[in-house]
Amino acid sequence: MSGQATTQSRYADAAKRLREITNLEGISGLLGWDEMVMIPTGSSESRAEQKAALTSAIYDRRTDPVFGDLLSSLHQASAELDDVQKAVVRDAAKDYRRSTAVPKELAQQISRLESTAYEAWVSAKKDSDWSKFEPSLKEWVEVSKAKAKFIDPDAAPYDTLLDMYEKGMTSKRLDEIFTEVRDGVVPLLKSIKEKGTCPESDWLIGDWDLGKQAELCRSIALDLGFSLEHGRLDVSVHPFTGGTHPTDVRMTTRFKKDDLTEGLTGAIHETGHSLYEQGRNLSPDWKDLPVNVALSMGVHESQSLLWERMVGLSRPFQHYLLPKIKEYFPSFAASSPEALYLALNVVKEPSYIRVEADELTYVLHIILRYEIERGLMQGDIEVSDVPRVWNEKSRSYLGIDVPDDKTGCLQDVHFSAGLFGYFPTYFLGAAFAVQIYDAARAEIPGLEDKIAKGEFAPLKAWLNEKIHRSGSFHPSGDALMVAVTGKPLDPAVFLGYLRAKYTDIYKL
Repeated sequence: MSGQATTQSRYADAAKRLREITNLEGISGLLGWDEMVMIPTGSSESRAEQKAALTSAIYDRRTDPVFGDLLSSLHQASAELDDVQKAVVRDAAKDYRRSTAVPKELAQQISRLESTAYEAWVSAKKDSDWSKFEPSLKEWVEVSKAKAKFIDPDAAPYDTLLDMYEKGMTSKRLDEIFTEVRDGVVPLLKSIKEKGTCPESDWLIGDWDLGKQAELCRSIALDLGFSLEHGRLDVSVHPFTGGTHPTDVRMTTRFKKDDLTEGLTGAIHETGHSLYEQGRNLSPDWKDLPVNVALSMGVHESQSLLWERMVGLSRPFQHYLLPKIKEYFPSFAASSPEALYLALNVVKEPSYIRVEADELTYVLHIILRYEIERGLMQGDIEVSDVPRVWNEKSRSYLGIDVPDDKTGCLQDVHFSAGLFGYFPTYFLGAAFAVQIYDAARAEIPGLEDKIAKGEFAPLKAWLNEKIHRSGSFHPSGDALMVAVTGKPLDPAVFLGYLRAKYTDIYKL
């Protein structure tokens, strides 16, 4: 047998193993969706046992030494693989190293901490008392540094953790991006507060029937391109997009009776995630392999934010949206698409809570959190100092005085789960979205006229081709941006978008 044939037969073996893991993870995804949406109230114990058994089976396959040797041999023979196969081996080998690097004792400690830290966070948030959560976060910092060093002893711990969510990203690169954006957004926000004319938006608050909201948002999701042949739309306490496979995507939303906009923007946001999942590459060389999954958390978020913000909050979209709303709520007070556009884009004042923030202040919420968690991992910030640093940065960046820990440093669940490196992906998604949308607008003739008419298929098809079907082929978000837009992520593009939009809205 020739060397080429041997390498290809080994690759076929590895691909078979990887597809089996993907299928098991699909079952896990279905169990997770069911747990959030439809499980009977008395089934939690049996479901926990089912998930534990499945997790064990997946772990055994991920960490099988024979599988590791197979990936190592393929890496050494990479010259005999095509570009797609190389990407599969690259990502599978990285995942194998991560899965096998952490000692069992540390993995068990992390597993226990996930439960105890969450309980401590819930109690601390209820009482607005940071000291109750402080010991848990100290332990998270310690175990996270240890985990990172086992995975890559030569890299900075924060960079190793960040790479789990945003492939190829480093804190040095983030510092470059965030510094430029922070130094541009802070004075813009200050100018809006001091000189801006705030649009009228009180009329958006009302008594909006939840059932009609659900019907409206379902109709919009289908108009945007969500396929019911390959997915489901349901309601859950926490909106999410999950499921088992690109052919079986489960999307959920939630609604508030007095706030029509949260349900609308949330539904469009989750539709963006779902369109990414339904648009992934199902050709034989890609199907159910690592190269076919989303490139990163930031890139995935770019697709939800592109539809939510670049489309859903745009001027053209309101020409489609206003008549749509009035179909379900004839008494809706908006007199024109322009009035609706202005109302939907009001900057929140004060902006305490990240998940309720507008797109301008949201940027600063993420930068604040990034600077704190990076400081914790580098030893520049002590856990006991987090409330003080949080409040100082909130005053400096957002111009607000945080009233208590519950409203400030205890508002997010992420620290209780040890998700260091996760927060930056929210910002990166927003910045990727602007740059991707600019490229789409340049390549799709009359795109915004089409959006105003409710013709979304051209944009969806363009994103399918440029983003969704490329999966994880590229090694980083910057590399994807080069392929799609001609240059790496450029914070000046994002800043230019914010300045132009909010200078216009607030008549600066």
